Amino acid sequence: MILSAGLRSAPMLLAARVAAALMLAIFAGLPLPAQAQRMGIVATVNSVPISEYDLHARLKLVIAMSGLPATRETAQQLAPKIIDTLIDEELKRQEAKTLGIDIPDNAVETAVQRFEKSRGMPANGMLDLLESLGLTKDVLYQQIRADLAWNDALRLRFRALTQIADQEVDEEIARLEADKGKPVALLSEIFLPVDEQPKNEEVRGVAERILGELKGGAPFQAMATTFSQSPTAAVGGDLGWVSLNSLAPEVSQALSAVKSGDFSPPIRTAAGWVIYWLRDQRVSQGATGPTVDPSIVLQQLTIPVSDTGPASALEEKRDLAKRLRLRADNCATIAEMPKSVSGGLTSDTLRLRTSQLSPLVRDAVKDLPDGKPSEVVKVPGAFMMFMVCERVSESAKDVLRTRVRNRLIDDRLDLAARQFLRDLRR
Repeated sequence: MILSAGLRSAPMLLAARVAAALMLAIFAGLPLPAQAQRMGIVATVNSVPISEYDLHARLKLVIAMSGLPATRETAQQLAPKIIDTLIDEELKRQEAKTLGIDIPDNAVETAVQRFEKSRGMPANGMLDLLESLGLTKDVLYQQIRADLAWNDALRLRFRALTQIADQEVDEEIARLEADKGKPVALLSEIFLPVDEQPKNEEVRGVAERILGELKGGAPFQAMATTFSQSPTAAVGGDLGWVSLNSLAPEVSQALSAVKSGDFSPPIRTAAGWVIYWLRDQRVSQGATGPTVDPSIVLQQLTIPVSDTGPASALEEKRDLAKRLRLRADNCATIAEMPKSVSGGLTSDTLRLRTSQLSPLVRDAVKDLPDGKPSEVVKVPGAFMMFMVCERVSESAKDVLRTRVRNRLIDDRLDLAARQFLRDLRR
């Protein structure tokens, strides 16, 4: 059962009160935790309270991450939507707990690191941002933990939906091939669901505000990550290349009036409001598989040397490298060399895509048979030697089928998740 302290009966009154308190905290420079004792409850979810502090903290984080102006108007407009989001997150946590799902801290930390990388942030960038806002890491960790637990819960509860028959993959690939030569668009999306009709205008207002910020220069990826309720939010809203024929009529009609590089107006779909960024357009290439970038397992030996030392010391290290090369009969031998040879040697096992190799390494191993040592290579501060332990080739056809299968699974789970969350809210 969900109960809201004035939320259902007077949402804007509550939003205004919250917005005023938030602006006081921001402009007075007060850390939110210090005010928590003076704050009440905005909703309860099956007897679990959501406090005004929870709302204030999330508002503060959302405004900072989205680049929206920290004004009373912004807070008042976002507050009802964020309350709904906090309610959904608590429902997700409770469902995951019912299924015995527990997300460890290291999984949350890994997710934070992926998020920082996707946003071009330095390591620990999110923790630094939270600290600058006077917030604890729990404000972020609770949100990510709920999303991770929900994903696991969906795959457990709707396991049957993840079983995609080969025939379904074949049919989807055939559909893609049938679209060859037809227009496709490179799209990103910000999706805002409307679970209850009375909230339609409220959600539309948020969508209009987001569009205004986008036109004012706010980064689309940041806004999608912060506001979108689609699975694509994890990748900044990126939908990739989409056939215009596959979109709902109201969407394709609206996009027909949008130029490449522009944003669509908020479009009302059966599930909610959506804003698209039409990044590019072209004709479809059909079901062409992706260019395969093979993986390579590489053993790397590094022999440090001083480039400013005497020439005799340099030659001594070069001779050492050559002798070690003669002993390098497999990757395991190279891996053990630092244990038996003095001089600060290091040996690393690397798994990389061919495209990730530096030009120097790529040239050294390009025609090198597996299990054979490369020539000794001089780099600044070291001599290096490489050995290819394994090359992992992938079929372009297999990669295409895997991507199609995963997309079909994601579409099914997304639809099931929205319906299930609506059921939990009742």
